[in-house]
Amino acid sequence: MDTAFFLGANTPGGFASYYGEWLDYHRLKRLYIIKGTPGNGKSGFMRRVAKRLGEKGYGCESILCSADPASLDGVYFPELGVAFADGTAPHAIEPKYPLAVECYLPLTQFADDAALALERDAVIGLRDGLALDYARLSRVMTAVKSLQEEQRAIVSDNSVLETIRRRARGIAKREIRKGTGGALRKRFLSALTPEGETMLWDTVQSLSDRVYELRDSYRLAHCLLEPVMEAALEAGQEACACYDPYAPSTRLSHLILPGLKLAFVSAPYPGGPTRRIRLDAAVPQDVTRRHRLRLRFLRKTETALKQDACGVLAEAVDKHSQLEGIYNPHVDFSSVRALADAYADSILP
Repeated sequence: MDTAFFLGANTPGGFASYYGEWLDYHRLKRLYIIKGTPGNGKSGFMRRVAKRLGEKGYGCESILCSADPASLDGVYFPELGVAFADGTAPHAIEPKYPLAVECYLPLTQFADDAALALERDAVIGLRDGLALDYARLSRVMTAVKSLQEEQRAIVSDNSVLETIRRRARGIAKREIRKGTGGALRKRFLSALTPEGETMLWDTVQSLSDRVYELRDSYRLAHCLLEPVMEAALEAGQEACACYDPYAPSTRLSHLILPGLKLAFVSAPYPGGPTRRIRLDAAVPQDVTRRHRLRLRFLRKTETALKQDACGVLAEAVDKHSQLEGIYNPHVDFSSVRALADAYADSILP
């Protein structure tokens, strides 16, 4: 089965990631940590390995780059116990069990360092510009988060939260069955990209037959998802906890329970949900009426700031593309492809 997630995301606090929690080291046989430059062929290397192993029938979990979902940051083949990961900043990976499990896979051997040394000033200028872009992005996302928190504070009190938790307990009682060994997997199912907030709907459809769609204008979904997740883990079910990029350590946005083929998403589901729950209905109408103008202003400002964030991210992606354009002519891609084929063949049983 093929799935895709984000393991890292741009957040108000900078780049946040779950790379350290990605793989089960008790099942993992080998992790290849790829080192290389921009435009060195890291994503293409992993895509080529995944294609060759896919042709042999092996499923793959693809880890997408949150800034550019067309680019790969990692691939994992559960049946083979083998993974490849881009080990360069911002998601640098250090070995836990050097050579016993992880080993470095340098692609810089196929780059002409002498030629690239002549591009020093251009590379430094673009790299420094990228740092400024991402610092600005964090400031904008911090402002967005503060607007979201104010909206949530206006509409939610203990009675609202308890209403949602009571609904969660009912869902858990109805939906959760005993499993054979629960495990928590932290992921991002959505990310801010230059095109806006991107959801990986194919993954939802691949891992679930039934989908609860949560209508959630005020980011209250965590209050429902957390009790359901805890019940699933207690019952021995695997839980794929997908966090909110605006609050990556504290707030769930989506939840997938693969063993039950069940998902909960706090976004309009394009496939037609099995059930739809209006979390907004837990908020008393007199509260929303009383604060109508303030809530409207906050939502409008939040939308404008998100558009600005996408624009900043687009500028950063453009600079990264320029960096790749500098490095590309000085990389021996035929050797990169040949090495990918050799690794794919070597890990087949």
